[in-house]
Amino acid sequence: MGEKLDHENEKEISNLEKAYIGDSISLEEAEPENSKIEAVRLVVPLTDDPTLIVMTFRFWVLVTFFSIMGAATEQYYFFRAAKGNFSIYFVNLASYGMGTFMARVLPTTKWTIGGHTFSFNPGPFNIKEHTLIGVGVSAAAGSAYAMYTLSVMDLMLQHRIDALGSMILIITTQCLGYGMAGTLRKYLVYPAEMVWWPNLVQVVFYHAMHNTDEFKNKKMIRGWSYMKYFWIFCGGMFLYQFIPQLFAPMLVYFDWICWFKPFDYNYWALFSSMSRGGVGILSLTFDWSQIGGDNMWMPLSTQLLRYGGIILSYWIIFPYIWLNNVYDAKIFGYALTPSLYFMNGTAFKINSVLNTDFTLNEEKYAAGPKVTMTPMYALIFLYSFIALGSCISHIVCFHGADMWKTWKSAIHSTDEDIHQKMMKVYPEVPQMWYAILYVVMLALSMVAVEVYELQLPWYGLLFAAAIAWILSLPIGAMTAITGTGPGLNVITQLTCGFLFPGKVIANMTFKCYGYMAMWQCHRLLEDLKLGVYMKVPPRAMFVAQIWGASIGAVFNYIVMIIIIDNKREFLDGTRPDPTGLWTGVSPQVYWGSGLIYGALGPAKMFGKDSQYHFIYWGFLIGAVLPIIQWGLSKKFPSVKWSALNITIIAGGMSAYPGGLVIGVVCGLVVCVIWQGWLFKYHRNWWSKYTFILSAALDTGSAFTGLFLFLFLQGGLHPKLTFDMPSWFMNPISPKGDNAPYLGVNRCGAFEHKWQSGMLEK
Repeated sequence: MGEKLDHENEKEISNLEKAYIGDSISLEEAEPENSKIEAVRLVVPLTDDPTLIVMTFRFWVLVTFFSIMGAATEQYYFFRAAKGNFSIYFVNLASYGMGTFMARVLPTTKWTIGGHTFSFNPGPFNIKEHTLIGVGVSAAAGSAYAMYTLSVMDLMLQHRIDALGSMILIITTQCLGYGMAGTLRKYLVYPAEMVWWPNLVQVVFYHAMHNTDEFKNKKMIRGWSYMKYFWIFCGGMFLYQFIPQLFAPMLVYFDWICWFKPFDYNYWALFSSMSRGGVGILSLTFDWSQIGGDNMWMPLSTQLLRYGGIILSYWIIFPYIWLNNVYDAKIFGYALTPSLYFMNGTAFKINSVLNTDFTLNEEKYAAGPKVTMTPMYALIFLYSFIALGSCISHIVCFHGADMWKTWKSAIHSTDEDIHQKMMKVYPEVPQMWYAILYVVMLALSMVAVEVYELQLPWYGLLFAAAIAWILSLPIGAMTAITGTGPGLNVITQLTCGFLFPGKVIANMTFKCYGYMAMWQCHRLLEDLKLGVYMKVPPRAMFVAQIWGASIGAVFNYIVMIIIIDNKREFLDGTRPDPTGLWTGVSPQVYWGSGLIYGALGPAKMFGKDSQYHFIYWGFLIGAVLPIIQWGLSKKFPSVKWSALNITIIAGGMSAYPGGLVIGVVCGLVVCVIWQGWLFKYHRNWWSKYTFILSAALDTGSAFTGLFLFLFLQGGLHPKLTFDMPSWFMNPISPKGDNAPYLGVNRCGAFEHKWQSGMLEK
């Protein structure tokens, strides 16, 4: 009997060794104690090797290299209508290959300097080192929010802050929230209930790559290895993207319905999707950067709700507004634009009513005609308010009881999370580190707002920081527990609009500090939780995050300056880009909201005398709808009312500020095939290929965009510019010398010489 039990115990330990990835597993780790969260129990191993070195020479080289690449790529796409991204999957895969290669070729010689011994190659490339690279790069691989403020000031106000002031603004807005994270980690990282759900995907990905049995021996189609499969499809997409991005740009906006009536103004507004043209009903795109790999793995319900919101807003509501000329929609000339206009349709130029310090001259403004915006842009604010109100209401109604229960358990629980217990072998980051970082960043922030003419007084900065402090804890708890939470961009702009009316730069700066302090705080907390799951030393996590944010700030700024200097006339609206790709839509939208909330103020734009005074009802509508759903769920419990998430629908309805509304049909096709058919009927194939294929396609597409900008569009030097000759799939010549029949630009008639559909006066 005893021998049988011993045999069963040996089998159990063997099974655990196969299930969990790591070096050796102790009998203590085989005990039943585990996380109280089921998903974490299934995904996160109870293994650790504290002897692994994480901050190696390889780490510093790779995190710097990929941080520069990611910051440059994301900033490049910031100014383009055709959005792309720098895939973190590419970073994980490429850094794995490069890290293992460096581990094979670097010398293993040990060097001693000042009593400290180090080596360029301390051993095999390990999973913690790999995780730390991903954390650092994720902090860098984005366009810092301060780039909105800096680019808008440069493009719209012709006011460029010097390099030192710009760097202070970027780094302080990126790092102020990091200091807050130190205080909040006790409540938002240590408890098991604070899952931070996106981390579980990363945990699976890292462990799969470093598991010899699951990764190296896993064969794909034609017997290819995992890495070979990635690089082949990545290279294929890199080559393919030259077709829509360079040779045949019509494939980016394939507005096929427009061809039936290319000289009809209504067709242009409804069916064109090019560069502030129209809303692109049934438009197609063959540009992968417009479709995106997330359609292959994001939950089908989420995607259907988002696309449903887009269709409701742009394919149903907008045609009614346009064809019936509601709020004089046609008089403004464009279907979708963040620009402001006088009531007669003439474009409003804010510079004519600004003082020398860029504040609003009330007398000049009052002496002129009334200023307004297009109906669709006004509705965007309504939808945004609905999204914010419904987000909070939905969480309270459908998750409130569970959240309150788990929150109290997290605060008062004496049972420490098993993963947090395992982290006690590593020195924690002293609270003083975070305190010093916060004080330094706050002091530099005051320097930025007081010295560099940002219009925001020091006490306004403190008020923005206070908003971030007050809301970071509850919203952080919502995000960590439920996976979703509202942002502060709308609230901060609205608050500053009432506090400092007539100051557009102050409004943008207030929003930048208030919104980003909370966002960056939550980002660091999420990474700290990933460190807990992966057993990465907390101090190494802290350093990697700060290093990545700093590198990203520098190269965000460098790329911004290069692009603005080369593409200014396209980005500021002086001249339309013939390709329709360089529109500066992101800074233009940011500038539009800055004018509305800052220069003119919410009282002028949405006050009782405004035709859009109904906008504020969005908060109430958003708050009430989930309550109605909750009541219906009690009356009809068999129906899953919580699945009809108003926040996601409203987010789809306000899709335009994030870019042009294109790729809806193709995105729907991809998500239905991958999530509706493959996932349901061929789940093994889906689980084997989807994530790696998505990463490969997104990465190849991002590389094409960066290559074109650097070597064919004057990114490195103005002489490195290549203009594709005009032909059927490239109907607009940059020199303007193409034949008129080629100038039927997807849907817009040549030189806008319309034959029908114009506003009848």
